[in-house]
Order: sequence, then structure tokens, then C-alpha cells
Amino acid sequence: MCLFVVTLLCACHRQNATGTVVSNDKTPPDDAEAPYVEGNKRIIHLENEEIELFIQRYGWQMERTGTGLYIQILEQGNGAQIQEDDRVTLEYQTFLLSGEKIYDSAEDGVKTFKVAKSEEINALHEAVRMLRPGARARLVIPSYMAYGVAGDGDKVNGREPVVMLIHVLEP
Repeated sequence: MCLFVVTLLCACHRQNATGTVVSNDKTPPDDAEAPYVEGNKRIIHLENEEIELFIQRYGWQMERTGTGLYIQILEQGNGAQIQEDDRVTLEYQTFLLSGEKIYDSAEDGVKTFKVAKSEEINALHEAVRMLRPGARARLVIPSYMAYGVAGDGDKVNGREPVVMLIHVLEP
């Protein structure tokens, strides 16, 4: 009798797998992220349209890089092209698209940084690698290459493109 009860209890606890597998993975399915991805693409597209209209309004002849940075080299400079790990010093002016000057090395001091190895905005690292010492350039920088969705916490709001005039000083 005892053996019968134990067998019955064991049989009751055995369940064949049926239904769906429940996952503890917190990652949403790919289609759940689609509206956010599409929204961000739309925002970037609208920002690029705004930048291109801004450049046309001033008649600037700028080159657009694969990352979306717009650059116009105003003076070529001399010597070897700047490379990753080089230390560069820049005089600069930074403007909003409204024309408001927000930063100026004459007041804020020059920027000195190691190319591709510092916390300067991505656009500066890319731009200086296209330049030589003594070069001057105009940059129109999309927000995602400047201060992103958060802004700089001071004078640049989130998702705000900026314009920079830079002069690479001789080492």
C-alpha cells in the first residue's frame, strides 16, 4: 500500500512540458524598439535638413563627411597632416545656428587635447585629422557629434547643432 501511495504522488508531480517557454530576459523584442529607432532617424533627418538650409543661406561651400560633419577648410596649413595620438592646440569660436556666440578661446582659453584620446566632442577629433598645423576650418556639427541629447549642461541645449571656427596652432 505504501508503495502505491509513493508511486501515485510521484506521478502527480511529473508534468510534461506544454505551452510556451517563459523567458526572464528583460530585452524587448526587436519590433518593440522600432518606433524609437524610427523616431530618432526622423529627428536626425530633420536636423540635417535644418543644417543644410543654414549652410545654403550663408553660401558656404562645405564637404559632408560620412559621419555627418560638415567642414570647410579655409586655410590649408603646413606640415604633416594631424594623426591619432597627436597633441593639438586650437583657437576656436563656437556658435549656435541662431548666430549667438557661446564659446571663444579668446575668453575661455585655447583647447589642447590628444587626438582620439580625450573627451572633446567627436567632431573635433574627426576634423583635426583632416587638417595640418596652421590650418583654419569652419565646422557645422550635428548634435549627435557635438553635445548629444543632453547638451553641454551650460550653453548648448540637447539635440542642438553648433558651428565652430577653428585654427590649429603650430606645435
